[in-house]
Amino acid sequence: MVTDFADALVEAGAKEEALALVMEHGGQEHWSTREWVAKYYRKHGTPQQAVEAQVKAFLSSPTTVTFKSLREVGRKAGAWDEVRADALAELERKGQIGALIEIALDEKDVARALALAPCAEESGWLYRDYKWDVARVAEKSFPREAIALYQQVVERTISGRTRDHYRQAADELKRVKKLYDRIGAQAEWDNYLQKLRAQYENLPALQDELRKARL
Repeated sequence: MVTDFADALVEAGAKEEALALVMEHGGQEHWSTREWVAKYYRKHGTPQQAVEAQVKAFLSSPTTVTFKSLREVGRKAGAWDEVRADALAELERKGQIGALIEIALDEKDVARALALAPCAEESGWLYRDYKWDVARVAEKSFPREAIALYQQVVERTISGRTRDHYRQAADELKRVKKLYDRIGAQAEWDNYLQKLRAQYENLPALQDELRKARL
């Protein structure tokens, strides 16, 4: 790979040649190339160069790992607040809600994650159940919001229409019950479960799993 040869050039002291090689032959739009360039500038460039390169790497692959690298160079450049705001605004513009939720969770901003969670499904981020992730972290500070998210997760799980899905839904409902118990809303739980059973009375396998779970 081009980046492997470039690494060898850097080790040999030919840093500028390595950078030129990657920029010319590495495919500048590819995320791996942008990550290599970002790493290069983090070690050998100015703080501003590091920020500019890392922004490109982050937007090519917006993960908590690349976000942490962006935070590191942003703080070194003394411009983290501005860099962060611009980067998140770009993710919002692109509709990358999943990445925004992961970052909110990484920053322990539960309120922001809760605000974003309803948008995850609308934006097509269905490969991962972000509502479950957000509900888990919201249990302590936002129990009612967590309950609402778990109930949506339960509905989605039941829609799988297999015995395994019903068993999973029963496990999820146990978490819902614990939250209702914690906030002293036993009557609400009983009413919710009764309505759920009635809604799916034509699914005997689900009813069976609920009985097995003692719900």
